[in-house]
Amino acid sequence: MKFKDVIRKPRFIWVYPLGAWLFLTARTTDRRFLIGACVALLGEAVRCWANGHVGHQKVNQTDGARSAKIGRLVTAGPYAFIRHPLYFGSLLIGAGFCILVGNPWLAAAALSMFVTVYRPKMAEEEATLRHEWGEQFLRYQRAVPRWVPTGRRYPGPGGRWSWRGIVVSKEWKTCLWLAVCLIVMYLRKEWWQDGELLSGPQAGQQIVLLAVLILLVSADGSEWVAKRLSRRRARRSGASPRLV
Repeated sequence: MKFKDVIRKPRFIWVYPLGAWLFLTARTTDRRFLIGACVALLGEAVRCWANGHVGHQKVNQTDGARSAKIGRLVTAGPYAFIRHPLYFGSLLIGAGFCILVGNPWLAAAALSMFVTVYRPKMAEEEATLRHEWGEQFLRYQRAVPRWVPTGRRYPGPGGRWSWRGIVVSKEWKTCLWLAVCLIVMYLRKEWWQDGELLSGPQAGQQIVLLAVLILLVSADGSEWVAKRLSRRRARRSGASPRLV
């Protein structure tokens, strides 16, 4: 994927600027951090639950060689309660950070941006599924809400959870960076707001969290470097026969 295509994604358009605003304006308390972190982790749990069902199925992704789609209609797991659990999980993560920051205006802005960006995307995905699955999807659409789960479960198996979905979808990277963001916001509170930079009774805890933060960022960076080197070796290997 080209860089110009990447920066057009919703997270580059509004998530990162919103994150910067969050970091600069946060007034985090211990209570807010605890509640917000729990809501954000709940959102990530929903995303892991969803991607475990759908991440390896490649639903709504073309295979590159044909116009037909690959995958299956997944109606199990969180998809039995809500049509877009991945977006719902992302909404919970965002809500968690809004609680953590303690800024109602930020929460209102984030909600309006979420609806503006993802509503047409949801409609587009549902149109594709209607085209692919016809009456089968229409029955599912009539029974399962789009935005908020009601607690009523859609009947039938419709798929099963697998760790492969987490790996293929790279949801583990979302888990990693959620942990990074939570640690950063906690250290910001301790160092910037409370003025306890590696001092006081929390100094040992801060050192441990700082070490974990470095390890998490290094792990993702190492994975990125390894992928780039692998692609470079593959290009060289493919070019060598033409040079002989």
